[in-house]
Amino acid sequence: MIRFVALPQPSRSALDDGLILLRLAVLYGLLGVFSHYSAAWIMRQGGNRFHIDTQFLLLDALFAGMLILGSLVIAWLLKPTNSLRWLIGRNISWSGVWVALAGAAFMVLAADPLAQWLDFRFDPDTLLPEAGGSPQAITPLLDLPGARLAAGLLIAILWVPFAEELIFRGWLFQSLRQTRPGLLVALPASTVIFALVHSFYSPGGVLVIGLLGLILGWLRWKYDQLWLCVLAHAAYNGLTILMVALE
Repeated sequence: MIRFVALPQPSRSALDDGLILLRLAVLYGLLGVFSHYSAAWIMRQGGNRFHIDTQFLLLDALFAGMLILGSLVIAWLLKPTNSLRWLIGRNISWSGVWVALAGAAFMVLAADPLAQWLDFRFDPDTLLPEAGGSPQAITPLLDLPGARLAAGLLIAILWVPFAEELIFRGWLFQSLRQTRPGLLVALPASTVIFALVHSFYSPGGVLVIGLLGLILGWLRWKYDQLWLCVLAHAAYNGLTILMVALE
């Protein structure tokens, strides 16, 4: 089985490219189904004993955990030899750290205002179709008390970015680079998919996610270090939460 799933070295034809894309589409779909139903099954075994806010935190953590586990398996299937080296890349560099942090800061300071400007160009009823007085099932992240707040911040700033980077700048990006167009396919395709996964955001939010994906993909290409992508993603999430808290 591994022999049929493993990526060709290198792609030599349009058929090879098509089979790479087919592999990725199937594996991506299987990963989503596996993560969703595994996390839901675990929660059904005893999650209802917790407070509703804790249940949502646990569900997020479990879903991201299943994505991480599944991504490691997929990387091994696609690249049976040196799979971790292929997935994660080289050791982290200090010059790349500063570039990653600067990119995250730029996104928060420049792109977020652009997103707000774009959202104002849309009909508020389209962006917020729910009635203003409708009840809210869970507590907003920054209003959570004590340990729940700490757990929520850990999940939002570290755990979820790690899971997403393993997919989008990990095995997906690296596999798309194996096609004949290489980066010309890997960067835009991984960015568009990354943005579409967040399509529940406002139009401005999707724009920001797309720009963030471009920066993260460029980091992966420039430094070949997945940890820099995780760092930039985590810094962006953390700075965004901080800006919301300061408001």
